[in-house]
Amino acid sequence: MALFEMIKHVLAHDKKEENTKPAAKRQNTGKNVPYEQEQQEDTQEKSARVARLTAREYMLYLLLLEGYTLKESAKQLGIKYPTANTHMTAIYKKLGVKSRAELIINYRDVKRQDTPSM
Repeated sequence: MALFEMIKHVLAHDKKEENTKPAAKRQNTGKNVPYEQEQQEDTQEKSARVARLTAREYMLYLLLLEGYTLKESAKQLGIKYPTANTHMTAIYKKLGVKSRAELIINYRDVKRQDTPSM
């Protein structure tokens, strides 16, 4: 769990730094849109990706975001580890991430609108 706490600390630091960056130093996407609107569009795109997850994948996604291991998540969901691993692979593919850390960093605030939070 110490790793999860470190990730949260780094994310909080990055968020503070991002909000204080001058507009000129932010990544130029080639669009003429305000930074906040660009962030909103990015969040909408991520929400659309999350919406493509099946119900079981979404439940696993929420557990992974909470910091549960794959083994703990499988037990919570009442499925076998290989099944959870298959779901996790599908989640990574659908969301375009390669690791749990990348999943947490990029999707920590993204939840589906049609499902109540756990």
